[in-house]
Order: sequence, then C-alpha cells, then structure tokens
Amino acid sequence: MWKGPWYVPELRALDRTNNSLTGMIPPPVGNATKMMNFSLSGNRVSGNIPKEISNLSQLADLYLTDNQLTGSIPAALFNISSLLSIHLRYNRLSGPLWIDEGNIVSNLKFLSISNNQISGSILSNICQLTELKWLSLSFNNITGDIPRDIDCLSKLEGFYIGDNPIKGTIPTSLGNISTLQYLYCGNNRIVGQIPPELGKLSNLRQLSFDHNFNLIGRIPEAIFNISSFERIDFSFNNLSGRIPTTTGLHLPNLKGLTLGFNQLEGEIPLFITNASKLEILELNNNSLTGTIPTNLGNLHELRYLFLHDNQLTNEPREHELRFFNSLADCRMLRYLQVGNNPLNVTLPNSIGNLSSTIENFNIVDAHINGLIPTSIGNVSGLTVLSLGGNNLMGNIPPEIGKLKQLQGLYLHYFKLHVHISEAVCNLSNLVQLYLEHNELIGVIPECIVKVKRG
Repeated sequence: MWKGPWYVPELRALDRTNNSLTGMIPPPVGNATKMMNFSLSGNRVSGNIPKEISNLSQLADLYLTDNQLTGSIPAALFNISSLLSIHLRYNRLSGPLWIDEGNIVSNLKFLSISNNQISGSILSNICQLTELKWLSLSFNNITGDIPRDIDCLSKLEGFYIGDNPIKGTIPTSLGNISTLQYLYCGNNRIVGQIPPELGKLSNLRQLSFDHNFNLIGRIPEAIFNISSFERIDFSFNNLSGRIPTTTGLHLPNLKGLTLGFNQLEGEIPLFITNASKLEILELNNNSLTGTIPTNLGNLHELRYLFLHDNQLTNEPREHELRFFNSLADCRMLRYLQVGNNPLNVTLPNSIGNLSSTIENFNIVDAHINGLIPTSIGNVSGLTVLSLGGNNLMGNIPPEIGKLKQLQGLYLHYFKLHVHISEAVCNLSNLVQLYLEHNELIGVIPECIVKVKRG
C-alpha cells in the first residue's frame, strides 16, 4: 500500500514512475485541484480509476501506463478542458470506450489506451476530440467499423486500431487526413479493397493492414508515390495483381516492404533496388514470376530477404544464380530465403562471399543442381542451412565443419552418394541434422549419435 499527499491542494505535479507501488489510487486525489501532471506509470497499482480524478481541473497529463488497473475509463476525464494527454495502455481496463454519447469538452491531443480489454464500438462523439493528434486503441476488444467520417479528426498524426475485431471496409475518408503519419490496422477483420484515396496521404510514414486476410484487389499505384514512406505492410491478405511498377517511383526512406502471403503476380519491380534504406523485403508466398534482380546489392541496409514460395526463375542462358554476386554487398543481411522457386540452376562458388552476418539461408526445393560449393564454409555466421529437396549430388564438403554456429543442417532429399563427412562432428552447436532420402554410404561417424535428429 502507499499514501499520497492528497491533503496538499497546492500540489502541481506527482511523478512516481517505475517504482513498486501497490494498492489503489485513493479518491482524495481529487483534493489536489492544482495538479497539472500525474504519473504513476510502471507500478502495480490496481483497482478502478477514481471518478474524483475529474476534479483536477488544471490537469494536463495523466500517465497510468503499465499497472493493473481495472474497471471502466471515467467519462468525466473527457470533460477536463485542460487535459492534453491520457496514457492508460498496458492495464486491465474494460467496458466501452465511451460511457455515453453526450457532449465532450476536451482539448485532448494524445489518447493511448492500447493493451487493455476495452469493448464496444467507436462512437460518433469521437469527432468532438477535434485537437486529437494521437489515437492508440490497439490490442483491445473493440468491435464495429472504423467510422466512415473518421476524417473529422483532421489533425490526427497517429491512428492505431490494430489487433481488435474491427470489421467493415477501409474508409475512403482516411485519405482526407493530410497530417496522418502512422496508420496501423493490422490483425483486424477488415475486408474489401484498398481505397486509392490513401495515396493522398503525402506525410504517411507507416501503413499496415497486415493479417486481415480478406483485403482483395490490387494495391493502388498512388500508394507507391508517397516518398515519406518508411514501412508498408499488406501481408497475409488476399491481394492480387502486380506490385505497382509506375515509372519514376521513388521511395528514398523506405525501410520495410512486407507483402507476403497474398496472390500477387508479375515481376519484382526494379524500383525496389533503388530504395537504398530498405532493411526488410518480404515478397514470399505469392505468385511472382520473372527473375530475381541481380542488383540487390544496392540495398546495403538489407537484413531480411524473403522471396520464397513464388514462381521466380533464373535467366534462361545462365547456369548459375547471378544475384548471389550482388548480395555479397549486403553486409548486414541476416535472413536469406529463396526456396520453393523453380530456379533450375547451380549454386555459384561466389556464395562464399556472402556476409558472415547471415544466420538463416534457405534455398530448399528450388531445382538446384550440381555440387554444394566448398565456399559455403566461409559464411561463418550461419545457424540454419536448408538445402533440402534439390538435385544436389556429390560430397558433403568438409568445409561445412567451419560453420561453428550451425544449429540446423537440412540436406534431405538429395542425390548425395558418399559417406557422411567427419566434418559434421565439428559442429558443436548442431541440434538438428536431416539427411534422409539420400544415397549415403559408408560408416556413420560415432559423433552423429550426439546430434539431436529433428
């Protein structure tokens, strides 16, 4: 339990952030009528938010994040005209977002109540929060649709409504909020098409409608003309058509492009290799065709490259995968997954020039022929190497033993026809070894029994 100096009416601020306070907020909090800042974030305070807190007529900022508060949000909070920010995320608050649809007298700019158990729908009186810049409602149980007239919040910069059972379609009116920078509507139940009006949001930095599963149609070309973009995420939907390839696309600030698990087709647009700040490129699990660009090395910041489960091929006259030559310039790359594509080539020896930062390399079921390059031993940071389901033959090169960090080695469904190399015994961190459906001969090294077979 704890005690507060509520008998001091002249108290202007109370900040006891990140302590170990327990118990409830006592109703006498309302006696400190001149308080402007009230912060108890990062404690273990429980119980309801007392309605007497609305007596703090000069309160500007309320921080109660990361506690164990329960009950509903007092409606009277929204009638404190001096209140500029409310931070209630990471609690156990429940009940409707608004108690009633009465008048709201507020100059509120920041409302953050994500990670609670708030229910009900977003009612029309939210339009009375005309000064609102930041609205975070994610990770609750909010139902209904995004209001059709959401552009009534004309000063909104951040709108987070993801991870709720929100349904309906994307309102075209979102495109009228010219100040919008962050729009997160992932993990909802939104259906229908992406309105081209979103392309008018010239200040947009992050756009996420991932994991809605039922967005359909094409991605509007106008969206890829927003030069301020840092992240675009439409993964896990039912989008079709081509990734926009309009001439002159310029995304100088783009760090993440995540479009996996859709039904996109056509070639990988060349503009992607001009997005020099790109860190994440996820185009996996689509129906993309054509070749993998051979100038991906322009993406010096690239960390995650997921192109697996498509219909990508190699240049018809090329016998080796040339894009590996370029990837050697991606010195921050960690995940490289290009498996389940009909590449129909051999692995070049230049694979050994890949960055030692690569942890996971997956090129399974990709119609790879020939030998495993001995240079693979140079990619020293590998923890997972997946080459299974190809037409590789010959030796397991002894250079495999250089991969001291390797935990998973997947060489199943090959045409390997020699003995298991003693080099495997040098892989002290190996916990999974798949060698089934090969033509291995000879004596199994005793060290193999120490490896946990998956």
